[in-house]
Amino acid sequence: MKKVLKILSIILAVILVILLGVYLFVLQYPNLKDDPKVDKWYRVTTNEMKSSDGSKYRAFFKKGSENKVMVYFAGGGVSVNEETARDKTYNTKEIFIDYAANLTMNLGGIATAADNNPFKDWTVISFPYATGDFHAGTGEFKYADKNGIEKTLYHNGYHNFTATMKEVMEHAGIDNPDAVLVTGYSAGGWGASLLADDVFSNYFPYAKSKTVLVDSSLALNEDWHNIATDVWKSPKHISDRIVSNNISLDSLTALHQKWADQVNILFDSSTRDGDLAKVQNYFDTGNMETDEEKADIYQKILKESIPKLKKQAGAYLFIWDGLPWYDDPRNLTMHTIIATPYFYNRFENVNMSISEWTMNAVNGKLEDYGLDLVDKNYPSTNEN
Repeated sequence: MKKVLKILSIILAVILVILLGVYLFVLQYPNLKDDPKVDKWYRVTTNEMKSSDGSKYRAFFKKGSENKVMVYFAGGGVSVNEETARDKTYNTKEIFIDYAANLTMNLGGIATAADNNPFKDWTVISFPYATGDFHAGTGEFKYADKNGIEKTLYHNGYHNFTATMKEVMEHAGIDNPDAVLVTGYSAGGWGASLLADDVFSNYFPYAKSKTVLVDSSLALNEDWHNIATDVWKSPKHISDRIVSNNISLDSLTALHQKWADQVNILFDSSTRDGDLAKVQNYFDTGNMETDEEKADIYQKILKESIPKLKKQAGAYLFIWDGLPWYDDPRNLTMHTIIATPYFYNRFENVNMSISEWTMNAVNGKLEDYGLDLVDKNYPSTNEN
């Protein structure tokens, strides 16, 4: 019996060693150091970087074979007050395994090595989302949990961004790229709009091609400026740009006013985004639910925003539908596209994919697609 137990303990020890090796050398990326290898993922972390709950935060970096850079912000909800802080309407921390954390923010989309991805050979600096602040906060937000105990939400997104960029610029050797794309989806799309000027002004001012792609980031809130200043404590140069109820429009307008035609500005959205309809309903009524009526409201907001984005921000837009909101049978449409394989799919009504449209813009060919869809009538599927 003792011999059997000894054999079992040896087998268990070997299994543990194998699992540790898999975690350390396969699932956990090495820390970024000088002269990173092409096509290899690295983690970027410092003592200043943290998630909303105070746990360690890390960004990811992959050096590409082309002299082009993508700065890529993930989404995952937002916290705007004590209720949202308490109810966790945002990603509170990262998945602790690097491989899984990177995979979840890019399920076959813009930063993958797929053969049909025109960005597969680009350098990628990717920012998972775990701070509830559109990657733009610097403060500590105090709130009481459901038991009345005081908690702290660390809106540390901007600190995470600047610390990551400092490490990348010191170690990665990418200070003079030919093209730079700043992009993100959902909360990360707002992050891209808020931080694009930082990227271009502070890190890559001499890139020949500069493009911003905001994916599925539109919601109206009269308190956006106060949220940025009082809740997130965003830097003043960011919060000062927020002057209306449309944070995307304000940020992109300020970007266009500063850079004019030196920066290509892209915005995409589905017509009846189920998640954004839900968020808008919360801002309007305090109720985090959605239905076809709320999707009607989002479609109207999108329609009214298009001419403003065109005129004030000089943006080019891609409006799409045909992809359902999860498995919901109602007329609500999918939320975000660039992190999914649908990024490469051509929409039949325009014979164009989001990936082709984006690459065309990077190369100086700027066009609108699908704008007529905001006038499309979607008959209710509700049973009377």
